[in-house]
Amino acid sequence: MPNTDLIPAHGALISDHPHPRPALRRITSILVMLGIAGDIAGVVGLLVLGIGYALPLLPLMAIFLAVLLVPLIQLAVMHPAITVYERGLWLQPMIGRGVWLPWDTVTRVEDHTLIHRGKSRDRDREYFGHLIVADQGLPWPFAAVGLMAGFGWRTRTFGISTHSHTDYNTLRSAIQRHKRRR
Repeated sequence: MPNTDLIPAHGALISDHPHPRPALRRITSILVMLGIAGDIAGVVGLLVLGIGYALPLLPLMAIFLAVLLVPLIQLAVMHPAITVYERGLWLQPMIGRGVWLPWDTVTRVEDHTLIHRGKSRDRDREYFGHLIVADQGLPWPFAAVGLMAGFGWRTRTFGISTHSHTDYNTLRSAIQRHKRRR
């Protein structure tokens, strides 16, 4: 459900694009939160045990376990629920607070490198997607998506796809129409 408190400040509501299966999204968000909490607890535990018992391999293992946070953070923010307003986008990630993204910060639309596009079997639905790159306005967790997509740590991005958004074609065309021209 879009946040109607934002309408006066951000213009008229154009369209709303939540996840097509809200129950699946809620279950996934709970599992991602548990994964992040478990990962952090594991890192802390390995550091405490490694330092407490003077076992040098345990802190090294903590580093490898900490690296596993990157895909969990990516999953938490990669395909936010999106509401399109006259002056920009309201993004609601799976975990965390919503983010306002004005149109002038959306710089480009790239092919989605993190989903399998097309059909793998005859009975499957065909999937399409794009990555939306913003030069400012997105918080640090969105850098995990940019890193995993091959854009580097400094590029903050989020994805849209037929699998994760209702009325994908309307959303894609609204973003294409409003993105900043170079």
